[in-house]
Amino acid sequence: DTAGQERYQTITKQYYRRAQGIVFVYDITNMPSFQHIAKWACDVDEYAPDDVQTILVGNKADEEFSRQVTKDQGKKLAETYGMEFFEASASTSNNISESFIRVTELVLQAQKRDVKDLLGSLDNYLDLAVLQEEKGSQDNHAQRTCAC
Repeated sequence: DTAGQERYQTITKQYYRRAQGIVFVYDITNMPSFQHIAKWACDVDEYAPDDVQTILVGNKADEEFSRQVTKDQGKKLAETYGMEFFEASASTSNNISESFIRVTELVLQAQKRDVKDLLGSLDNYLDLAVLQEEKGSQDNHAQRTCAC
């Protein structure tokens, strides 16, 4: 967590390289924090792995009277970047656990898909190796019979 501070920009790019899950957070009472999400999302697109899981969280949902970013704006931005959307309040703990649980679920689902793909590739490789071995064995047998 670098709170979006520019002085940490060089190290945040290092974080992206091995990230499995990223939670983008903006302050619903601060339009500039919402507008900066696009910059952070572009950085993630550039530096993070393709299968990184992301969600968007609008924080300070308990401060409805000071709201500058509507819930619909948050939903639209999340949809634009293919993220799930939550509004939460760190102050009241509303939706905090739910958003972290969801990003964790997304990461675990992605890992399961990766394992399935890897195992499927391994199965295909082994099936191909067995076929090639059988074909080679048949070729050798055919050569021996012809040599007699």
